[in-house]
Amino acid sequence: MSGFVYIDHEAPGHLKAAVSGARVTLPSFEPPWLVVDHVLERVLVVRWPGRLFRVEVVPPATDEERAAMARAAENLRPDAGYTRAVSVDLVEELSPSVLFGRHGDAVCRVLDAGRDLDEERARRLAGARPPASDRAYSAAWDRWLAEQPKGARHHGRDHGSTPAVSGVGPSTSPIGHGFSVLCHTVRTSAKLHGGAGAYAVDEDGDEVLADPWHTALGALLDAAMAFGAPRCVDGEGATVLKAAWNSVFGPVMPVAEGGMRGMRLSRP
Repeated sequence: MSGFVYIDHEAPGHLKAAVSGARVTLPSFEPPWLVVDHVLERVLVVRWPGRLFRVEVVPPATDEERAAMARAAENLRPDAGYTRAVSVDLVEELSPSVLFGRHGDAVCRVLDAGRDLDEERARRLAGARPPASDRAYSAAWDRWLAEQPKGARHHGRDHGSTPAVSGVGPSTSPIGHGFSVLCHTVRTSAKLHGGAGAYAVDEDGDEVLADPWHTALGALLDAAMAFGAPRCVDGEGATVLKAAWNSVFGPVMPVAEGGMRGMRLSRP
């Protein structure tokens, strides 16, 4: 069984030290298991940055390993899209940009900007975001949803600030989990650099980003859409969605479709 494993900066030590050609085995045969996603579209990215490996699940060789694999498979649906393992061989390291579509390298630049965001840049992004941004972002979502097998019921809704729509097709957005991980990344930066004033409590009692962080996140979502899913954006929409990014960071240079897809990062 082959698949993919994403390792972020908060992964346990036995994963952080991963290198191509090595075998990773759980230090003890108990949860959390090694999760091997069968296809790239199903790889869940929660934190940024991270590393991506193509792996092979190692078949159990002992009674202890077989028992552990049986426990790992308990309550796992046949269509889950992933396998739980106790040992994997790291076949090769891939650029994580492949997780975010054909223009994934541009999405990675936006994610890096979100990771490094401080209050001064958040204010600049917020101040440069055009009033029409939410409408342009929502229109781009509608174009993508029109392409999805089950996207019709979501078409025409307000998708301003939407990070993902589940159950409409193989992916949850035009750039995979890119919008969702960007939201997490900016919220982390806000807590680190904005202090207590970076958050507010809404009418439902939920903690939400306060400005300038909220609007800055919107500006970065705009940029990720425009640069990461250009097929979903028309000319006028692209100008609007790129405006805040270009004002603060300058334009992201276009790259050939595919970006760094499949680029080997294996160590010799």
